[in-house]
Amino acid sequence: MTRVKVKKLFTETEKALAAYKEQVKKLDEQERELNAELSAIETEMTTNVLSQENATVHETVYLKIQAKELVQRTEIINVLLEELVEERSALKLEFVPVLREALGKTPHHEYNATEIAERYRYMMLKEISDIGSQMREQFREVAPDIREVFQDEKVKERYPRLAHAYEDDRYSPSFSWMTKSVVSKDEVFSACKGWLPQGLTAPKEEVKQ
Repeated sequence: MTRVKVKKLFTETEKALAAYKEQVKKLDEQERELNAELSAIETEMTTNVLSQENATVHETVYLKIQAKELVQRTEIINVLLEELVEERSALKLEFVPVLREALGKTPHHEYNATEIAERYRYMMLKEISDIGSQMREQFREVAPDIREVFQDEKVKERYPRLAHAYEDDRYSPSFSWMTKSVVSKDEVFSACKGWLPQGLTAPKEEVKQ
């Protein structure tokens, strides 16, 4: 069976996501710059603390002032990072209607599983019916001669059940199935989601005619 190739469904959605990601890149860049600045300040603070250990009084005053400035810069950067979190949420809120509109344009309704099920149900029953019809027709060709033999009084006397043991309904395609249906609605719904029923195997060979 040739595998069906589904056309691209989310073209409009991909455009909207590209626009969204472009905005996200700008926020990511700002976050990287702020974190780099934080890392640099942490290095400066470590150097400052170490320098205070052997500093003179005059140097200690200067280093204390520098340390305070570093703390203030850290606090400002942390505020900016918190604002970035809010900006990310605001950006997502901004793109919700854009994405909803884009997803609404997805042509997924062009693929109808009901039509597929109906088509293959017809094909299956038609093929089985054709085989059964041909088998019955072939039996009818030999049936008169068989009945002539089997319905003879002497034959029936020795084989009383023979006359009714071989009728046309005996010669039809074999069919054994444990469940009530060949395919259930739940299995079709699962297939619509891309899942095959557990234990499903490909047929070993096609029905021979």
